[in-house]
Amino acid sequence: MMKTILIVTSSHDRFEGPDPRPTGVWLEEFAVPYMEMLARKIGITVASPRGGAMPVDPRSNPTPEQQQQWQAAIEASRATLPLAGMASADFDAIFLPGGHGPMFDLPDNPDLARLLTEFYQAGKIIAAICHGPAGWVGARRPDGTPLVAGVALTSYTASEEVAAELDKQVPFILEDRLRALGAHFIARENKADHIERDGQFITGQNPNSSTSIARAIVAALDKALQPAFAAVPRQRAAAQEIATFPVPTFLENIAIGEGGDLFVTSYDDGRLFRVSPQGGIAQLARLDGNAAGIGFAADGSLLVAGSAGKTQMLYRVGLDGTVECWIEMQEAVFLNGLTHLVGERYLIADSYKSAIWEVDLAARTAALWLSHERLAHAKDPFHPVPMFPGANGLKIHDDTLYVSSTQQQMLLRVPLGVDYSPGELEVFMTNLNLDDFAFDIEGNIFGTTHIYSSVVRISPDRRVSVVAEAEQGLTGSTAVAFGRTAADHRSLYVTTNGGVSFLSADAVQPGRIVRLDVGIAGYRRP
Repeated sequence: MMKTILIVTSSHDRFEGPDPRPTGVWLEEFAVPYMEMLARKIGITVASPRGGAMPVDPRSNPTPEQQQQWQAAIEASRATLPLAGMASADFDAIFLPGGHGPMFDLPDNPDLARLLTEFYQAGKIIAAICHGPAGWVGARRPDGTPLVAGVALTSYTASEEVAAELDKQVPFILEDRLRALGAHFIARENKADHIERDGQFITGQNPNSSTSIARAIVAALDKALQPAFAAVPRQRAAAQEIATFPVPTFLENIAIGEGGDLFVTSYDDGRLFRVSPQGGIAQLARLDGNAAGIGFAADGSLLVAGSAGKTQMLYRVGLDGTVECWIEMQEAVFLNGLTHLVGERYLIADSYKSAIWEVDLAARTAALWLSHERLAHAKDPFHPVPMFPGANGLKIHDDTLYVSSTQQQMLLRVPLGVDYSPGELEVFMTNLNLDDFAFDIEGNIFGTTHIYSSVVRISPDRRVSVVAEAEQGLTGSTAVAFGRTAADHRSLYVTTNGGVSFLSADAVQPGRIVRLDVGIAGYRRP
């Protein structure tokens, strides 16, 4: 069945006040998405408060080449339908292009507010670019809270408004209003090609984001992968395959001992492998259940988060292969990544409980350390793999816990109190499908992207680059850890599952351990 989208534009053609210069819709923000959706055979309806011809900001008038490229969109803009006649049940998505016109006639439009509430309640895609989110500020959820409350989004920023010398001409600064309504506003540098996706909401920052938001909307409608890393720089590291495992082997996590050996969990069959840096493979142990996160206790034994039958369990595994069920966690749902907190205390992510547990090895107890909606996993109807983990990888750097929330494509951080209690959780990065990750000595983060089959590098100022991809053996990249010896401390070891979690059975590749020479040493907590 053909997918359908409602594009809602402004009918307002002038600024108000002492300088009533002409404005309207920024044509690129309407035309580029329109043409992309038309090419993808998505049914398009264009509506506006008054219907009729869409006013175009003259500053965005097309070049002769654009006039030809955008001909179908320009024709559609000349005959918009009245917004009052639109029914949300007829569409799969709604999209609001920007320009300054929407700042005047969309915030308080009752027909638009009604439609947005209905789209929200139905779980349908709600998208906007630049000043388009001005149409969201008057909308409410069925419970009366602002539509944008708690949503990670972007729009034309306050800085961009000042740079355009229009901050005194608009009725309000859109970034400020969205923040005041409780949105988690994310701004990039002026004119950045920047989009945000948070569940059913998709936003773009400015006209330069027109192509990106169009592709993101189409991907969501097609339940395809979002083009998360398509535009980021490539800085490929040299790669060497260290070890290969039979198809299908879901290598899940990795820890590296002081002597240089790699300890790897195989999730589905609960096996633990010991792998030498030269690639020698030996099975160390087998658990009575799944095996996920792995780390070291103070005595050198291994800690493995997994299951024993239907019960979640923290195992303790000796380097001689002896296995002990150390802490039974009846209230946990899906234990995943783990990290050392302090002393005998460790943290374990619970990917299906929106939570992080604290365990005490000496007392053999477990208690809920943090629960938060940003740690949650939920079925995503716009994702090709709809049931992905919530809280996943955990690492501590400079007295702050970092958490990959995979389903929500966020990297979160939680400051640690003097007693190692959690401070207020905050969103550090968005649009990141991170599984596991590791810090280097300069504070850069290297993370696996799982279904994107790559390793990315995130600088302290949040710039992303790709350092390795599927062509280097990273199909289904799951976990990373830095080497610990003089020979490999500037190398990163990566585990993969060969795509078993997202590829068809005939396309799955072997599980692998790949060494990347990244040229910098890993961070070690003091």
